[in-house]
Amino acid sequence: MNQVSRKLRREENGYAHWCPGCEEMHSLPDKWTFNGDLEKPTFQPSFKHQLLKRVFVNGEWTGEWKRDASGNTIPAVCHYNLIAGQLQFCSDSTHALSGKNVLLPDLPSGLIE
Repeated sequence: MNQVSRKLRREENGYAHWCPGCEEMHSLPDKWTFNGDLEKPTFQPSFKHQLLKRVFVNGEWTGEWKRDASGNTIPAVCHYNLIAGQLQFCSDSTHALSGKNVLLPDLPSGLIE
């Protein structure tokens, strides 16, 4: 990946940004409509990422999945619109930012080139 702004990295098939709700990078494919603004991007349509909750230590994935009391992996959803540099999280997101609007954050220091 190559950093193209404080907010975005370019990937082989799209762009990636830091998600403060999931505390990880999310990719947006080239087939999405992009306004070309690298600091206040708009991508359409909405993005819905379905994943399993992961275990992180010091911001890095351990390779383990979070599990419920029965030992089953825990599903998660991150659904949002990215409009004019603002993440508008939909209510079906399963993290603490569900239903909230937040500015697209700068990439974390460990991901800056």
